[in-house]
Amino acid sequence: MFPVTKFRPPVSAAHAVARPAVFERASRERPSALVVRAPAGYGKTTAVAQWLSDSGQGDGPRGIWVSLDQDDDDPEGLWLAVTAGATAAGLHQPHRSGAAPAGGVRAGLIVPLIDAFAASPAPWTLVLDDAHLLDRESTLASLDWFLGHAPDNVMTVIITRTALELPTFERLQARGRGMELGIDELRLDARQTAELLDTSYGLRLDARELAHLEDLTDGWPAAVSLVASALSRGVVLPRATAGRAEGGGLDALVREGLAGSSPEDHSLLQMLSIFERFDAATVDAVLGDARAWPLAMEVAERTGLIVGLDGEGRWWRMHQLVRDRLTAELERGNPERRRALHRLAFAALEPEHDLALSIHHLIGAEDYDTVADILSNVRANAVVPRQSLGLSWLDRIPESALNRDPRLAFWEAWATATGGDPARRDRALARGRRAAGERAVEGFDSWDDVEDFVHSMACYNDVGAATRAGERFLAGHDPSNPLSPLVALRLATMRYLAGRCAEALELLDALDRGAPLPRPLRVLVPAYRALCDFELGDRAAATMQIDRMQRARIAFEVGADPVYLSAEQAIARQHTETGAPDAARATVMHALGVARQQPSDTVLAVPYLLIELGRAEAALGRRSEALIALTQAEELCDGAVDVGALLTRISALRASLHGARSRRPVRGHLSRRELEVLELLPTSLSAAEIGSELFISANTARSHIKSIYQKLGATTRAEAVAAGRRAELIGDLVRDPNSRS
Repeated sequence: MFPVTKFRPPVSAAHAVARPAVFERASRERPSALVVRAPAGYGKTTAVAQWLSDSGQGDGPRGIWVSLDQDDDDPEGLWLAVTAGATAAGLHQPHRSGAAPAGGVRAGLIVPLIDAFAASPAPWTLVLDDAHLLDRESTLASLDWFLGHAPDNVMTVIITRTALELPTFERLQARGRGMELGIDELRLDARQTAELLDTSYGLRLDARELAHLEDLTDGWPAAVSLVASALSRGVVLPRATAGRAEGGGLDALVREGLAGSSPEDHSLLQMLSIFERFDAATVDAVLGDARAWPLAMEVAERTGLIVGLDGEGRWWRMHQLVRDRLTAELERGNPERRRALHRLAFAALEPEHDLALSIHHLIGAEDYDTVADILSNVRANAVVPRQSLGLSWLDRIPESALNRDPRLAFWEAWATATGGDPARRDRALARGRRAAGERAVEGFDSWDDVEDFVHSMACYNDVGAATRAGERFLAGHDPSNPLSPLVALRLATMRYLAGRCAEALELLDALDRGAPLPRPLRVLVPAYRALCDFELGDRAAATMQIDRMQRARIAFEVGADPVYLSAEQAIARQHTETGAPDAARATVMHALGVARQQPSDTVLAVPYLLIELGRAEAALGRRSEALIALTQAEELCDGAVDVGALLTRISALRASLHGARSRRPVRGHLSRRELEVLELLPTSLSAAEIGSELFISANTARSHIKSIYQKLGATTRAEAVAAGRRAELIGDLVRDPNSRS
């Protein structure tokens, strides 16, 4: 899934200045978290890589290196990468029997990683390079949660150009367990500058010239290296330092320091800047100039601004500071050449089977047709492992291109429909309808057909509308259409949600009798069969279907994913029915964590999970907690158009609790998120800590608390808690997440 270079620190150039004093305190104190923050060109990555290598000698801490990129900017992507990096570094992570437990990124990825660290006798240093590329609130919140729960044998090093919103790191700093290094620590002093010039370039400047150089570069390592490289090529000092480095003089330094007076060399380096990573074969195939690779290696040796990415010396990359400058020059001077080079790079790197790298070059080539082919190929819909990743690619495509290709609109609508964003789904469908006259979408007869398919994928709050859309689609398509089984499954889902379980089983039987099911359906078909069997009172049949579902989950390594919440619902029901309500409750709580990954309750999954929570709590004799779960499920139905049989099922379970007290009226209905915040108000958590626990910002948490006060008629936290208990929205016993019990 990831290139091996992602988990290897860049190879330090021979002339890099060793700066062990920068990390002397960190080595001595081993803080829980170390943030290394400075703009590009301050040698952050090189300095940390050197320190990691030196500190890992002998019995020193074992290092895990993860080079982040834009594709890691969602919680799942980040922690999949970190987990893969930890595995590559030798962290033992015990194989779990059966499918991975659902519970979202936190329970499915972060907690097992923390457990593996805690079980290891060795100290570890986890390095996250280029963390400034993590921009989403949920991604940063997941990192913040990890920082607050990582065991003592782990030090997390975060390398970033910009400040990150990490409240836990601020608390660690206040307690002396967090440390930050910045420009002041990373800039080169006079001695280090003189050492670099002497040992790496054979240059010895007099005191006046050295002072002039320091004044112009302010100890900025990248600028010092560029000036030194220019001087070594015969450029006189006044010209080499024309203008302060951070101003217009940097472009001149890049030209003179890398290519000297050779326009041909500068042109080759401009072309080389299109690559995120490259090797000799790719450079030869794309640039078609025998001088390009030797020039790249000469610049790497002379300046360190082209660095190796592996120990074998195959893969290399250009320093981002220099690359950005050269890419901008290429775009201004010859945009057609830039597009042509990206097209060649895509063809050359396609055998590497690195989808993210391929998309990078396709977007650079402005070949949005091929991007659309990849994303809209329904016969290979598993090619994009994470919907958020595919959507991030769409975000990099100009709106003008999106507006003229209905295939891109189709993929965006499909991904956002199943991913829980109906507003973006509807915008994509509207854009696709405007573009639909220009080209067809494979597998569909018309744009009406596309809309029926997309609307059948998730009902949100209208079971009837999704049912009608699915029925229209199946009426116009042969069962051999690769999309038909997906729609048939969703139609069966709607039958179950509507309380028509016998009809749902007929559709599911037909799917089982048909062609071999796609992988997701091999889990989902038995999951819904089990749910229907439970509703019809056939526990033996339901157990058989759950066994079948679990075998499929193991075979296909299906873990925590919002798509498979129905599987967790079925497992929880089985646990309760077979006398294991504690296991049922644990399953539901994990699954609710998964559900928080998406902004909407796709196919009413969360209310149904809350029903199973109520069923488990009732079996445990916790009547009050059961009523709270059912109340939360009812609250989620407010304003819905058609929730099928959901309210009937809630009422039936409520009635079974015998003599349940009527809920006291609440001034205004609390939203799902407000209920989650309310549950944490009786704890000792601050507003910021509540936000961290729920993966939302501190300001968002404070807004929810204010709204709760208004709706409950409270003016203090204690009054809100009391009102919530009177309304049976929270129980008398609430576990504090900060406690160890």
